[in-house]
Amino acid sequence: MASLASKLSILLAILSVQSMGLAQSSINEQARRVYAAAGMSGLRKSIAFDAPIGDLLSRTGTHRAAALSNSSQKDSQNYSSSTVLGQFNSIFNIANQGDISYFLKTTARHVDFEEADLLRASAKRLDFGVIGMQLSKSNLLRYLGVSYISEENIGRPQFVDAYRIGNGSGFRLEGGAQFTNNWAISFRSDHLDWGGNNVVNIPALPLPISNSVDQVRKYHNVDLIRVIPSLGGVGQWRSGIHFLDSSYGEQVNNLGRSVREPFGNREKIGTLRTGFNQTWQLQALNKTTLFIEGHVDYEFKNNMTDSFEDRTTLAFKIGGTWTPTPIHRIQLEWQEFHGTRNVRSRSGPAIVVLFDGL
Repeated sequence: MASLASKLSILLAILSVQSMGLAQSSINEQARRVYAAAGMSGLRKSIAFDAPIGDLLSRTGTHRAAALSNSSQKDSQNYSSSTVLGQFNSIFNIANQGDISYFLKTTARHVDFEEADLLRASAKRLDFGVIGMQLSKSNLLRYLGVSYISEENIGRPQFVDAYRIGNGSGFRLEGGAQFTNNWAISFRSDHLDWGGNNVVNIPALPLPISNSVDQVRKYHNVDLIRVIPSLGGVGQWRSGIHFLDSSYGEQVNNLGRSVREPFGNREKIGTLRTGFNQTWQLQALNKTTLFIEGHVDYEFKNNMTDSFEDRTTLAFKIGGTWTPTPIHRIQLEWQEFHGTRNVRSRSGPAIVVLFDGL
């Protein structure tokens, strides 16, 4: 995986240097128009943020921890988790061909996840790829991109001396388009092959029990976006469908015994989500905006509800954004997620850096 990532990085760097040498002024002017259209349409947010898949992975972690800790009384306890998230995202113009602009996309992401008294986990992610963007004569944006994705994870249950560690790689296809100046649609499809080891230490045994784990993880989403002037600022309404499907290969431990995941060889979770983000420019602080966001989602599919079920979630986010230039942004926010049955909740801070262009 590291070798492939290195080769792709070198190739993309060469393309970047060559294209900048050929047509730097033209690239910059065309790129500025694309950057502006992506930001105003809400499609830049679709490219930058991995929030929906992160939420589904957090939910899966909670369900797995509840099942593995032998929670026998369904819905009898609260599952409270926390996350700390840091993310960097950039799209950098590398070439123009006619009215199509090509961008190098890079995303680096780190998440620490803790389920109180049940699980501590962390995930590191590095994505890079190429996105082609085109503006129509009426300045409506559409784009299509492909990325190489790599991920490293470690999870440590708190109720047993054990850990699971591994890494994976795969590819992402994503795209989006504006219908009008106010309406747009985006989609994403990920395929990740993950491999690792599961290890459990039992004091009565001379050696730890271990087994290899092979997982194929698929994620798909489609979002409909509307951006409008609202309440003295800018409002963004976003509704979509998000689906995560994880499948496992056969597992045998070092004692020669078959190992079964808590929900068999398939984990499925899908949500319908709708929400609204409202942003205001702060006059007292130059280049700074304040935003609040709320959304509700419903799990239309979840085969992991043996220990608890809390299908409808209300979420709230509040934060601020500093924009030193139109294409550079630092965003700090606080996130709250609460199931309507008060069985499951999650909260924590997130910092996101968007650095486009030079």
